[in-house]
Amino acid sequence: MKWHFSPQLADQVETEVTQRDQFNNDEVDLAETIVREAVQNSLDAAVDDPMRVKVTFRWISQNEGLDPDFFKELFDKQLDHAKAADLDVDDLDFGHPEALVIEDYGTSGLTGSISDKDNNHFSDFWRRHGKSHKTGKSRGRWGLGKLVYSTTSRVGVFFGVTVREGDPGNHLMGQTVLNLRVVDGVQYPPHAFYSDLENEDDLYRRIPVPIKSADFVSKFVKNFSLRRDESPGLSVVIPFPNQKFNVDHMIGVAIGNYFYPLITGQLVLQFNDMVIDGSNVREFAKKYASNRFHQIDLLFDFVEEVYAAEQSSLLKLKPSWLDDKRLDQYDFDPNDLENIRDRFSSGKLVGVSLPVKIKRKNPKEDEDSYFSVYIKRPEELTKGLDLYVRGGLTLPGEAKFRDRRALGAMIAEHEPICALLGDAENAAHTQWTTNTEKLTKNYRNTQPTITVIKKSVQHLYDLLAEVTEEKDEDALQSFFWFEEPDDKKNKRKRKKPNPPSPIPPIPPSRPAYTISQIAGGFSISNGEGLTDTKLPKELSVEVAYEVVKGNAFKKYNPLDFKVGKGGSITLSATEGVKIIVARENTWTFEISKIPFKLKALGFDETRDLKIKTS
Repeated sequence: MKWHFSPQLADQVETEVTQRDQFNNDEVDLAETIVREAVQNSLDAAVDDPMRVKVTFRWISQNEGLDPDFFKELFDKQLDHAKAADLDVDDLDFGHPEALVIEDYGTSGLTGSISDKDNNHFSDFWRRHGKSHKTGKSRGRWGLGKLVYSTTSRVGVFFGVTVREGDPGNHLMGQTVLNLRVVDGVQYPPHAFYSDLENEDDLYRRIPVPIKSADFVSKFVKNFSLRRDESPGLSVVIPFPNQKFNVDHMIGVAIGNYFYPLITGQLVLQFNDMVIDGSNVREFAKKYASNRFHQIDLLFDFVEEVYAAEQSSLLKLKPSWLDDKRLDQYDFDPNDLENIRDRFSSGKLVGVSLPVKIKRKNPKEDEDSYFSVYIKRPEELTKGLDLYVRGGLTLPGEAKFRDRRALGAMIAEHEPICALLGDAENAAHTQWTTNTEKLTKNYRNTQPTITVIKKSVQHLYDLLAEVTEEKDEDALQSFFWFEEPDDKKNKRKRKKPNPPSPIPPIPPSRPAYTISQIAGGFSISNGEGLTDTKLPKELSVEVAYEVVKGNAFKKYNPLDFKVGKGGSITLSATEGVKIIVARENTWTFEISKIPFKLKALGFDETRDLKIKTS
């Protein structure tokens, strides 16, 4: 066994490794990426349903029995390449070796052929870059994530030992990923292997395979204190890990990203000797991740309640809810809507199951799927939070609640929708986008579906909250009071309270929109309060004719006018205005560019218009 470096051939295009910045930038640091990637790959390989996975992170040194001489031999010939690739290896202290060891349990290990390139996990992990065959609930799917292992190492190396069900023995290989470099006058591409070779003399069939010496593998396992035994799974060894890694920070990162499977018992994490599971994750969160959560107990109670509801029967809507690309009141039976509004008003959990048709590239492969949306507003809650979970993976970049005072969650666990949403994820697995290459390749017309899924929690909250009035019984106490009348039985004079202090005037807020009535209709344009930083912005417009008595909008009659297809109202708009919904007397627009202007014409000029925006 040794390092195998294949030269860059003259007829091959030079390809540099340029993706490292995806894992270490202003939005995500390397410590967060290594935790997310390791746990994602382990959850992906779970063998139980429901899954029960354990992932451990341990730092190994001489104190744990790591032999400096054995350690240094692992880098024979590799250090020349690392130095040529501009890694600062001269300062590495091989007399005091150290490594980060990441191991998982309850997983399948790297399945597939170890001696041929196929479409299974072993080849995807070791023999591919930027491509994978993960589908469904698979949490990591860009084929780039494993680059973080070599990026984490100050020498650009990682090793892996895997055990598979029904396949005794440990399969050990190593890989280095370095920049293009020249060593002894020969140029080399980024990837090289620490392995044995099969078909070594055949340029077209030569392939790196796991080390065959059982004695060497046993020595490696002992030196790095691997605890694999015969348990299926994967152990990753990262020599000389990044010096900025801090265990406390990584624990906070792990809880911040994986509190959902931790709370629900799907995941157990261990950092050195500290074990984190459903029984103690609250305490660890308060100690290591308090800056990542607001009102931890309320949030964790909510997650537990949501997980229990996932195992029960939810209110299920008809597939037609997707027709207008929005979750609104028209999608509910009136009695059901009244019921869930009552539950929401009383602080109880509201859960809805939303069916989705997954439109594959081949219509014959279309599938019916579903996801769930939950809302709850605990009385003690002071700041809202919404969660988006695909197969146990939380996507923090999707959070939208901001000033909405409630807890919300979107949970996708069904295989077809997990596949769709997985293909919509960005490389860091933090949010969904509507125009990825995989969506275009695998599906039809996904943009409306992805968009409405992304906004479903927000829409459900708005639907429930629009009729909920929060009462403050003491709010007017300082403005109004009553003098009790004299009572012959009680001549004591009641003391009149002091009048309230004058309230300073509140500066007027700048309007986001300007509404102007014109002949036969109205126009809406952006106001000073709508800036580029607030885009894209959703705008709802409701119109009705004024009435002598009562609420004009509640007394709207479709015989007066209708908007949208087949209606009597014509609409024109500038670039950057997209119609999401047009039905009866209501439009919903998405504003993506300012300045903008839209006009609605065709109303009865003899009647007064009432226009409401939200």
